[in-house]
Amino acid sequence: MTLLDLEVIGMANLCLKIPNRDRVGLVLDISRVLVERNINIIFMEVTPNVMYLEIEPVMPDCFAWLREQLLEIPQIDGVIKISHMPYQEREQRLKTVMDSIGEGIVAINQQEVITHFNPAAERILNYKENEVLGKKIGEITGPNVPLLHALHNDAPYNNRELVVTTPRGNSHYVTSGRPIKNGKGAVIGAVAVLKAMHDVQELVYSVTKPHSNTFADILHISDSMQRVIDLAKLVAQNDSTVLIRGESGTGKELFARAIHAESLRREKIFAPVNCAALPDTLLESELFGYEDGSFTGARKGGKQGLLEYADGGTIFLDEIGELSGSLQAKLLRFLQEEKVRRIGGNREIAVNVRIITATHRNLEEMIRNNQFRDDLYYRLNVIPIHIPPLRERKEDLPLLIESLLLKLNHRLKKQITRLSEAAMHKLMQHDWQGNVRELENVMERSVSLACQGEIAQDHIILDSETATVRFLSSPSPLPARKLKEVLAELECQILQEAMRKYGSSRQVGKVLGLSHTAVLKRMRKYERGENPPLPN
Repeated sequence: MTLLDLEVIGMANLCLKIPNRDRVGLVLDISRVLVERNINIIFMEVTPNVMYLEIEPVMPDCFAWLREQLLEIPQIDGVIKISHMPYQEREQRLKTVMDSIGEGIVAINQQEVITHFNPAAERILNYKENEVLGKKIGEITGPNVPLLHALHNDAPYNNRELVVTTPRGNSHYVTSGRPIKNGKGAVIGAVAVLKAMHDVQELVYSVTKPHSNTFADILHISDSMQRVIDLAKLVAQNDSTVLIRGESGTGKELFARAIHAESLRREKIFAPVNCAALPDTLLESELFGYEDGSFTGARKGGKQGLLEYADGGTIFLDEIGELSGSLQAKLLRFLQEEKVRRIGGNREIAVNVRIITATHRNLEEMIRNNQFRDDLYYRLNVIPIHIPPLRERKEDLPLLIESLLLKLNHRLKKQITRLSEAAMHKLMQHDWQGNVRELENVMERSVSLACQGEIAQDHIILDSETATVRFLSSPSPLPARKLKEVLAELECQILQEAMRKYGSSRQVGKVLGLSHTAVLKRMRKYERGENPPLPN
């Protein structure tokens, strides 16, 4: 038995399509026929040359009489049974679109009653559609949501962060809303778009995250570094906890980012945390989050911690050796149970996150001195990775220097293309206690001081001497260079230092007694590698 059969025998509303040659009074004539048998009209839709009619259920003999009476009305060309009305098709199409949207959609009418509630809204607010349709929005979210203000004050709003507490738990989301108006401009309802805060954070991260470092970004030719990279690539494919060991400046975070980028979690969040940079109380709230009112100054509605934020991704705990005893205990519990309990809360939240840690400290000695928990150590040290210091892989220096020259030339708008043999020898002989970070510092200083396309030995400053003092106090280059060249290079250094200090050619010119055009002219000539004329 079809739906149309059910309509005729009285189990469903009857829908009719009535083609016609439009004329005045046609609707009145149809209504008179229906009134004669007390047939109730549920819905009528009139379009040019076609009328759609939804009426209450009728028995077969009544339908036969109705069809005969309608066909006798002048200008009616047919009476056709249809399965549904056009408005029902439009509503179904709209519902399909709304259900496919990733953001939550909640619509209310003029009486504050919920009329639309899509699956994304179900997920965000923890209610099913059939539980909320027909109820007032205040019964679900409370009376202070901005959607009600939009309805009663004709006031749209954008990107409001809300934390709504219901019997189903807290809902943390960002919402925008608009009043709904009829053709005459009167407000007849309102609609809100909801986006879960976690989804907003992931979206922000995907837009603002830095370039994903990969193992290809770890420049090297040394065998020792290649062995470390091979191990890191291998462990990237599983979720085991990794402990990266190495001196300061060796690139521990770079390795952590590369492991994340090579893993199955690469599309999720990478959250780095420096455990030495924050006091204990702040670090605890950043990692584990807190509930509303858990301490003075806490954000209303509470805040999720970085462990929750990085759910599905990777969290990198740098300087893990700086954790206090209480935080070591709390981190150990998380590693054992894979659940987070916010400060001031009693609810445990399951979190799926990979832990990568790093330290330059001797954790084994800290364990012997009762400064680090041995049980936490064994949880963290599942896969140990030791990064060799730069002094043990000096064959990598030329490659690192070449890469730094390219980056620094671009950032500092210089055209330094080479190092003198003496400069390179000086760099190769240094022991680099600060590793790559120290090399970056020395190279930036050298590129800043160099003027004529080449970094000389005098530009390599490995201590706290200033460029001018070092330059003038070094007797070696003076006999082999003309006074004009020496003065030109000193002028270049003075101009560059002045530009860094004062920021504009006009201010530099004012301080040095030159016009700003003269300053620009000299700077351009230095960038082209030319000797500028001596100042007048």
